Amino acid sequence: MKRLIFFIGVYDTLDLFTFELKKEFDVLGYETIVIDVRDMAKALKNLAEFAAKPVKAVITFNNLGFNMELDPGKNIWEELGIPCINILMDHPFCYKDALDHAPRTAVVLCTDRNHMQYLERFYPEIPVIGYLPHAGKEISNDKIPISHRNTEVLYVGNLSRSFAENIMPDFSRFTEFDARNVCKNAYQEMIKHPFKTTEQALEEELQAAGMDLPDQKLKDIISELHFVDLYAVSYYREKTVQILAEHGISIQIYGAGWENCTWINLPNVSYGGKIPAEEVVVKMQDAKIVLSTMTWFKDGTHDRVFNGMLQGAVAVSDSSGYMKEEFCGFLDKSRPGEERCEMLLFQLEDLEGLPAQVQELLDHPKIAQEIADRGYQKAKQFHTWKARALELEENLLCQL
Repeated sequence: MKRLIFFIGVYDTLDLFTFELKKEFDVLGYETIVIDVRDMAKALKNLAEFAAKPVKAVITFNNLGFNMELDPGKNIWEELGIPCINILMDHPFCYKDALDHAPRTAVVLCTDRNHMQYLERFYPEIPVIGYLPHAGKEISNDKIPISHRNTEVLYVGNLSRSFAENIMPDFSRFTEFDARNVCKNAYQEMIKHPFKTTEQALEEELQAAGMDLPDQKLKDIISELHFVDLYAVSYYREKTVQILAEHGISIQIYGAGWENCTWINLPNVSYGGKIPAEEVVVKMQDAKIVLSTMTWFKDGTHDRVFNGMLQGAVAVSDSSGYMKEEFCGFLDKSRPGEERCEMLLFQLEDLEGLPAQVQELLDHPKIAQEIADRGYQKAKQFHTWKARALELEENLLCQL
């Protein structure tokens, strides 16, 4: 019964992940089908034909197809008895409604271990919860040497302030506490102590406001106020890129929202707007350094890091608990073994030292090449979609 269903059709980045994972399961001998939700009539016809025979599982990203119903109130995966593996690339509080109505056959995997703990606390009814890091895609075995690459630093990612404004709730609806003040204080606390998770900061401020809430109510409020997460991400995302730009480091930026930054027209900054997910990986092939910032993932990963490594660039990223465990990443010559690092990790609360460290990599291409080579080998062995498919098969699918 090695048969799997995949879903695509909303976000190009998630479609890219889906096709990479499907490709690896095809190699492992699975029969697979991709359901494209952009044409629901065709999608339902293909789904019905494929599900006429036993199916091992559905694998989807960010709830696509997770809550599918043919008859009102009846989840199709419950009706068919098919496990639905839902891989969340964002924090679970972004998807409260979908998770509140999770099928009884749900498996929910997170790309941050704190998110897994959040699910275990607030969604104990979900039968299987786990951790699955991001992965990367290698598009060519031929790597341009670091010294011959044209882009010094590449950053690809959106500034999400405008989106945060769109999901900000009507604060007047909260009559038991000053929601605006709670959000302001939580945001300030996250900026001051960037190791704190969003849910931690919000819960602390709610308690300070005299709101000692049961988990069900607390989950609802955190979900409604989680826009502060986007503001914190945008604050440090801009600050990280800006500090490099203002130190004269040449940087190429892609993504939405940067056009309003006061420093975006510096002569050493090139801004190319938003580009498709496939093109992002291509751009990394000619970058000496691929810069990343986590989306406030304090114990997880981001695909920018692994994609950068697999294209032969030096990966530079803010740290997380998982990243510190997985990579030797701090360029500290006073610490034994640090000269063998596989990437450069930095702390958000200590950005002042980042420009000098990046400049040192640019000034010493031989050292940069050695780091890039070690990063490539580590990512090639442990952080590809092939590795993730094997993890899913060995640790999950074999038990379903």
